Amino acid sequence: MHTLQEIGGAGALHEESGLKHVQRAVPAILMATVEKELELSNIERQVDFGNAAVGAKHLAQPRPGAFHGIAMDFTFAITIQVKGVLNTTGITFVSVKENLDFTTPWGKLALAVLGMLAEIYIDNLSQETHKGKLARARKGFWNGAIPLGYCNGQCSECTDLNGVDCCPNFNKPNRSDGKILVDHPIEGEAVRRAFQWYLTGHFSDGAIAEKLNADGLELPDGRHIPFRTKGIPGRFPPGPFSKESIRDMLQRRFYTRVVVYYGVDEKGRRRKRGDFQAIFPGKHPALISGEYFECAQVLRRQFSCRTRRRSSKPNIYPLSGLLICDSCGWTMRAVSSGKRRYYRDTTRIEHSGSCNQPTLKAEDIEQQVLDFVYSLKLPPDWKNVVRSKMLPPAQRTEIARRGRELEERWTRATELYLDGLLDRGRFQEEKWQYQIDKANLHPPEITAIIKIGKVLDSLPRRLSQAKDWVKKNKLLRLALVGVRIKGHELTATHVRLPLYTLLFHCFSGSDGIRTRDLWLDRPAC
Repeated sequence: MHTLQEIGGAGALHEESGLKHVQRAVPAILMATVEKELELSNIERQVDFGNAAVGAKHLAQPRPGAFHGIAMDFTFAITIQVKGVLNTTGITFVSVKENLDFTTPWGKLALAVLGMLAEIYIDNLSQETHKGKLARARKGFWNGAIPLGYCNGQCSECTDLNGVDCCPNFNKPNRSDGKILVDHPIEGEAVRRAFQWYLTGHFSDGAIAEKLNADGLELPDGRHIPFRTKGIPGRFPPGPFSKESIRDMLQRRFYTRVVVYYGVDEKGRRRKRGDFQAIFPGKHPALISGEYFECAQVLRRQFSCRTRRRSSKPNIYPLSGLLICDSCGWTMRAVSSGKRRYYRDTTRIEHSGSCNQPTLKAEDIEQQVLDFVYSLKLPPDWKNVVRSKMLPPAQRTEIARRGRELEERWTRATELYLDGLLDRGRFQEEKWQYQIDKANLHPPEITAIIKIGKVLDSLPRRLSQAKDWVKKNKLLRLALVGVRIKGHELTATHVRLPLYTLLFHCFSGSDGIRTRDLWLDRPAC
C-alpha cells in the first residue's frame, strides 16, 4: 500500500482511502503525475508551508528517492532559497492555488516573482514587529509572556495558572488595568528568596531549586502555598523548579524594574542575554534592587569557572577563573578531594582533550601568584611619573591650575557654610559639583591608571587581611585577568590594561631590579 506523505501535522493519507479526496482538492497533483510519469507515493504534499525556513531546511537535505514532486496549497511562502534547492535536486513543484507548473519558463518567472514578494513581505513584517516591541519597551511595558513573579493584576478575571488555589488575591478586586504588571504575592516571594540564597554564595542553582521546591509561603488564613513555576497556558502546567529555571531567573534583569530590548544582530538573529540593545525604565514594580542583581551577576561569573557537587558549596579558590593552562589555553578548574584543594585542566575534567598539564596543588600555585603580587612595588612618586609620561607640559599646567581653583572654591564654600552664610542645600550642591569636577580633572585614561595604582598599593595588605577564598579571588581580579601556567611554573601574567602602564614603573624587592626585566613580567592585555 503506497502512502501520500504530508508535512505540517496533517498526518499520512493512504492511497485507498484518500485518493478521491486528493483528486478533488489537488487536481494539479494528478496532472503532474501523468505528465511527469510520477507515482502518487512519491509526491510529497506540503500542507502548511507558512514557515518557509523550516521548509527550506527540510528540502535542503532530501532523501535520495524519497520524493520527486511537491504540491503546495499556495506559493506566497516559497522563497528563493527553496527555489534554488528545487532546481538543484530536480524536484517537481506544483502550485494548487495558482495551478501553475513551475518547471516551464513562464512558471519559473512566476515563481521568482512570488518568491521576491514573499521575502519583501516577511522582511517588512519583521521590521514592523521589531518597531512595535521597541515602542513597548520605550514605554516601560514588557514583551512576550509575563515573567515569573508578576501578573497582570486582573484579579477578578484571573486566568493566571498560579491564580486559583494559589494566589490569595484570586477573585478579588483588580490591582491593575491589565496594562501594567504587578507583583504576584507568591511568585514574587519565590524570586526574592532565590536571590537572597544565591547572594550568600553557599547555594548553586540546583540547590536553590531544591530549596524552593521544598519551601512555600504561609498565608494569614493558615494555608501553605508551595512555590512552583509559572507554566505556559496550553503547553505545560506549573511545576517544580529546575536548575535551568533558576539560572534563567537569576539572570533576568526585568526584576530590577527595567525593560531590556535585545533586538537583532547584523545577521537578523536575536541578541544573546548579555548583548542587549537598550534598557528602558519599566512601569512594573521591582522585586530586587539593581545592586543585588549586579552582585548576583558578579558572583555567577566567579562560579562559572568552578566545578560543583550537589549538597555542597561551590568551589571558589583564589585563582578560580584566573589560572590558564599555557599548553592548551583552557582554564584550570578548582577541584577538591577531602580537605585537599587542587587546580585541574578543564579538558581532563570534561574529557574533551588530551592535555598533559598535571593537576596542581592549590597552595603551591597560589603562593607563587601571591609572591609575584607582593613583589610589585610602586615608586613613591608614581603618580607624578605617570602624569609626566602621558601628559604634555601645557596640559599638566592647566590641570594643576584647574585643581587649585577647585580646592579654593571648595575651601570658600566650607568656610561660608561653617559661618552660617550658606544653607545646607546649597552646600550639598557645591560638594557634589566639587566631587564631579575633581573626578573629571584628569583624562579618563589617567584616572583609570591612578585608580589601579591605588589598588596595587593596597593589594598586599588587603590580600593578607582577607579571611576567605572568595574575597581573595575578588581582590586578585582587580589587577589580574589571567595567569598562565605550564607544568608547575608560571609563564606569564595577564593584567588589566591600566595596570600594564604601571608595570613599567614597578620595582621588585630591595635590590631595585625592575620586574619588566624578569621572565615573570610578560603581561598580555
